[in-house]
Amino acid sequence: MSSKRELEKVLVVFPLYAYRRIVIILATNLKPGFHTVVNLDSCLVVCDDIHGRPRNSFCCVLHLKGEPLYEDIVGRVEKVLDGRPELTCSLTRWLSVYFWEKCKNFSISNHISQNEESDPDKLSDFLVNMIEKGYPTGNPLWELIYFPNYAHPKYGTTSAVLLRIHHVLGDGMAYMALLRDIFDPNPTVDQEIENILKTQRTKLKISTWKKLCYLTELIFATPSQTVHYYLKGFYSQVVPMNQSNSGVSGVTHFTMLMDISLIKRISKKTGVKVTSIIHAGVTGAMRRLILEKGGRADGDLSTFYVLPKMNHPGTMTNNSFAIPLISPMTPEPSQAARLARISDQFDRILFSPLPLGMMGMTGLTGLVCGTLIAKPWRVPHVASCVHSNVVFVGEPLRLFGHVAETLILYTGLQPGGHHLFVATISYNGKLMIQLLGSRAAFPERDDVVKFADYVREEFEMLEMDGNAENCDIRQVQEEDKKNA
Repeated sequence: MSSKRELEKVLVVFPLYAYRRIVIILATNLKPGFHTVVNLDSCLVVCDDIHGRPRNSFCCVLHLKGEPLYEDIVGRVEKVLDGRPELTCSLTRWLSVYFWEKCKNFSISNHISQNEESDPDKLSDFLVNMIEKGYPTGNPLWELIYFPNYAHPKYGTTSAVLLRIHHVLGDGMAYMALLRDIFDPNPTVDQEIENILKTQRTKLKISTWKKLCYLTELIFATPSQTVHYYLKGFYSQVVPMNQSNSGVSGVTHFTMLMDISLIKRISKKTGVKVTSIIHAGVTGAMRRLILEKGGRADGDLSTFYVLPKMNHPGTMTNNSFAIPLISPMTPEPSQAARLARISDQFDRILFSPLPLGMMGMTGLTGLVCGTLIAKPWRVPHVASCVHSNVVFVGEPLRLFGHVAETLILYTGLQPGGHHLFVATISYNGKLMIQLLGSRAAFPERDDVVKFADYVREEFEMLEMDGNAENCDIRQVQEEDKKNA
């Protein structure tokens, strides 16, 4: 089996990569209008119906305490464009390779607009529909809309800014970097982020012997492990839905504010990182929802947890990949046992060569899809849901002195690929669970509201159940070995 896979690499992957390099060299000399080649991670989504009903847009709405001048916002964005040339380029395909091409007729007025609507219900529908709105042909894949009358009594805000981009143009980290550029500069926060990154890099430093062990594992074990994890994702359970709803389009969105002090108490009580606690709550809620809707009580749940690449440059490009995290559908002894298993998975995956294998899998998939496929295609079922955790460090963003009190994230969905995207956003001292479900599986808003309630209940049970005594990871590992 191993020799067969190696043969496939030689016959398929290497020729495609060599062809891509040749086209890039040719473009350097023959296509002066090209800015740069689209990286392989972005090639995973270039087959999207970008100009029709895109599946890979995401947009963020920031609610402001105050009303900045529209002209000032336009001027700020114009300055940002100078340092981010991809924002003035359009996507093009030449000799089966995708490039960013300098847009000859670029006009900022085609990308920034003002919406005077003030009706909350109409604005809510408008924002959800923005996810599936197509991008004009031959133009850069982004849009900014200013809502000077978008008053929100819950947040005490009076206006809002929406920034929408296509995933080909950037991932979550690139998006956050773009937001920081558009909003007021904050050197203190920038230095704080740099200190956090330095600390993280120090933690990830390993000895020479460990590096040699990783290298050996990367060559002989990681490829098989990577395939195993992704196959688990393909065969995991999904949210059951009525067959009559299978052709229904559109999405349902809901945001719920969580008690961040509750998460911190659980972390202090169990000694488990906040990321694992949040994911355990999402996983427990997904299991309850599947069982409630008539799903099987056996098999596995697989959640695609989105992470940035370790060497992410922070520029306008897509450098993210997904790790499948596996949990059994069968009942755990307690919520704490599920938390222990998930925490153990995070530790085993992140501190091993496995992420390198998954990054490689993402690049290989992008190479094959980006070169051989030139039209939208139906994505196969992958995982029970997708989960992304976004953390904004430091003070809240400000736009010309006006505080962005809160932010709401709207993301695209892959029809048939997954029915639920869960984003946990930590911003301005708040923790928000933001859910985007397909109407095929979540026809009513109450359906996603129920899931959010399940997540909150899972956290509350973790606080009662989670303690160092019954959350022993070694016990869970021994139990896993017995069941293997």
